[in-house]
Amino acid sequence: MTRALTRLVRSPVVVVPDSLVRYLMSREPLFDRPEIIFDEASFDAEIASDFFEIGASGNTYLRGEVKAVVLARLAGTHPASLPGGYRIEEWAVRQLAPGLLQVTYVLREQSRVTKRSTLYRRSGGRWQAVFHQGTVAEGSGLLAGDP
Repeated sequence: MTRALTRLVRSPVVVVPDSLVRYLMSREPLFDRPEIIFDEASFDAEIASDFFEIGASGNTYLRGEVKAVVLARLAGTHPASLPGGYRIEEWAVRQLAPGLLQVTYVLREQSRVTKRSTLYRRSGGRWQAVFHQGTVAEGSGLLAGDP
């Protein structure tokens, strides 16, 4: 085992305050929360400039591509990504480094189940999403329409 990996494996667990866990949990799934991202300015405030996503399809999307889809959904010119509703299960929030948190959860939709992960970085006094990944759970159907 390399020295860096040994340090990672042995690093102590940092407890994330309950208030911060609740705050981050209330934001997911981030791109389907119009009370959080409701226009271009709110997208820019919530999503880091170096954000990217790996969609459930396996495709990589840069910030600009995700922004265009989210704004089109808000304008009604792009279909909603979760039209039949959803349920979130198996929440976890971990500190990966000072100022960097990972939120993981399972998202159950009518037609598929995905395992999701969002990285949030503390920047300018607020938490911004810097990365997101969705992975279709085994045995679950894949839908078109990432991100």
